[in-house]
Amino acid sequence: MFALRLGILRSLHEEHVAMLAVLERLEKLLAANGPRNPPDATEASLAKLLADVAAALGDDVSHHYAFEETRLFPRFAELADPGIPDMLRQEHEIIRPLAERLVAIIAQAKTDGFTAATWVEFHEAGAEVAEREAFHIQKEEMGLLPALDQMLDADEDGPLQMAYVEMKGG
Repeated sequence: MFALRLGILRSLHEEHVAMLAVLERLEKLLAANGPRNPPDATEASLAKLLADVAAALGDDVSHHYAFEETRLFPRFAELADPGIPDMLRQEHEIIRPLAERLVAIIAQAKTDGFTAATWVEFHEAGAEVAEREAFHIQKEEMGLLPALDQMLDADEDGPLQMAYVEMKGG
């Protein structure tokens, strides 16, 4: 990807990179432990991974998605094509409940560990979230962010960055 001019878009790109790294770790866990082989959720490295997945997905489906939907998608629709933000918003609507379910399973596993049933559910949901979210990020990285970087005025960058910080509760 080429260098983005606008700081807000670089921030979103960095979040995408971080999310992809967490998803890669999740996929490695799923590959190493098939759906019938639940790992010990209290093991330190797994507990850390589960916490990272829950934190990344929680932030992504609350702040990151909401910011894109309220601040970036409308500008893209106004300046270019409403079809692209509509497609990305639909993907958010599919990913959001899957991510929320995965986070809920993680919360349960922190206290109760994985049962055979919860591991199967986690394995299936984790694989689907990883696949859908990675594909979604690729679309944003290849299309949305570079296009917005060319469409948005540099004067919009500061207010967008401030709005994002506020949306994240900072």
